[in-house]
Amino acid sequence: MSGPVADLATESMARIGHHLEERLLGSRDPDQIAARISEVCGRLGQVRDGVFYEAGVGLVVGVRLAAGRAVVVKVHWWNASLERLTACLAVQTHLHEAGLPAPRPLLPVVPVGSALATVEELVVGDMADGRLPEVRRAMAAGFHRLIESARSMPVPVALEPVWRQTSPDAPLWPAPHDTRFDFAATADGAEWIDDHGRRAFERLRRSDSGAPVVGHIDWRVQNLAFDGDGIIAIYDWDSVAVGSEAVFVGNAAAVFTTDWRVPHPDPPPTVDEMRAFVTDYEHARGHPFRPAEREALDAANLAMIAYAARCQHSDQLLCPDLGDHAAIGWPRLLRERGDRCLV
Repeated sequence: MSGPVADLATESMARIGHHLEERLLGSRDPDQIAARISEVCGRLGQVRDGVFYEAGVGLVVGVRLAAGRAVVVKVHWWNASLERLTACLAVQTHLHEAGLPAPRPLLPVVPVGSALATVEELVVGDMADGRLPEVRRAMAAGFHRLIESARSMPVPVALEPVWRQTSPDAPLWPAPHDTRFDFAATADGAEWIDDHGRRAFERLRRSDSGAPVVGHIDWRVQNLAFDGDGIIAIYDWDSVAVGSEAVFVGNAAAVFTTDWRVPHPDPPPTVDEMRAFVTDYEHARGHPFRPAEREALDAANLAMIAYAARCQHSDQLLCPDLGDHAAIGWPRLLRERGDRCLV
């Protein structure tokens, strides 16, 4: 008999399909999917109600347990290994205990189906507009606080670098973060994007931007919850990685305004908004980036924009209902930015 989680799964799969559920849980049957989520929560209590259900890069399900506790189960697809996810949980736990708004992990990594799941407390807050200067400043300051707080722990060896392209002989692009993207099948027309990405990665390989730190590679307003313009929750902890501070900031500047839950004619930031984010971050850290750091920041920013444009190009060809027109979005930002220096 269908329950609240099964009903949410039915609604989601009717809207966007069931490819992720089949890949992760081996089923498109809503009752079986709900049973898998209940199994993950078993050590914490019986599932009483479903709160939300989102299928994207991974499967994220909010549930309320019989005792009243609300938790979030995330079943991971992208770059999911026991070692890496355990390292991400260690960072999340450390930052939660350090007083950052990181929801508390409730279980170690849990096998489910052919995948791995994590469980954390559900912390809710308000949405915000990353384009507002006060929100942008809060995001920059919050990102600096995360990176600085993480310096007090040893860098987990299982964390992976922000960009894993370490050799000129490596494939140009990493494996796409979402199952719907197919770079090989959409190569035609993407040559100009690939050229920007190639130059960005060449610059990153040559850069010397300082000691590695722990940071978050998807620092955007959709992955945060707010009370006013203050951050009260940070989400998407499988996006923890290791790299230089400058590379993390270049990445964040490229994506911080984006929130796919909110209809917007052109979600990515403008070049001026990216520069303002970097300025806000430098203000939070109390001193500007050195020239070598600025070079790495600039190259990482270009690489992130080019990668996102490559994903959008794939959508334009394979998922035209999702792919924005090439005049807006990431191709627009890539053309605006080009090879000019951001900072």
